Amino acid sequence: MQGLLVTGLAGAITFAGGLIALRTQVHRGAVYAFCAGALIGTALLALIPEALELAAGGGHGPHSLLLSTVVGFFVFYVLENLPHREAAHPDVLHHHHGHPTGLWAAGGLAVHSFIDGIAIGEAFDADSGLGWTLALGITLHKFADGVSVAGVMQGTQQTHRATIGMLLFAAVAPLAGALAAPLLDISSGLRFLLLGWFAGVFLYLGATSLLPAAHEAGGSRWLTGFAISGAAFVYVSQLLIGHIG
Repeated sequence: MQGLLVTGLAGAITFAGGLIALRTQVHRGAVYAFCAGALIGTALLALIPEALELAAGGGHGPHSLLLSTVVGFFVFYVLENLPHREAAHPDVLHHHHGHPTGLWAAGGLAVHSFIDGIAIGEAFDADSGLGWTLALGITLHKFADGVSVAGVMQGTQQTHRATIGMLLFAAVAPLAGALAAPLLDISSGLRFLLLGWFAGVFLYLGATSLLPAAHEAGGSRWLTGFAISGAAFVYVSQLLIGHIG
């Protein structure tokens, strides 16, 4: 029951973070920069280290992980550029109306939240103190996830309705993961490859899509600080999660 309550709270925080991002249209550049930093930080400070731990525990080599990261990066590069080869202005990539990479990226964040829900459910089953410690860090991280979902959807010019729908999907994902935890047995090999894939996707979208979009939306000198603060937010969250070890 505790795990379900906590994952429900994590989902609510995810949705709240997304709504805040949607309502700060005047500061779109800052929101995009924060999202970019959060995505890059999630890839390098959360997904890759977690995948490396899984690889070490399951006897998998780091080369397979890094290969999946590279594949994730370049698959999204191809997906984002193919539709523009016949466009009149092929240099305009970040604001193409309804670009599908936004849906894929937001869906990837939702899958990550689903896995977080599984982790919280399993942690509470193992030990209540462990569950609360893990849940604290993950719940704080969910705010950045909500902002990132909204930022990615806006940055690829998805409709407001689609953005709200994806926010709801991402908000429900942790609770769904906690409910599914007793029923699922995801192999460590598949999990660490998925984590590497999404790390590559997040690196691509953060560095090559959202950061340029942030500077296009608003040339504030503080954008660099917002990007760093997004990564710092993820880092603090990971420090809290790290205390469980």
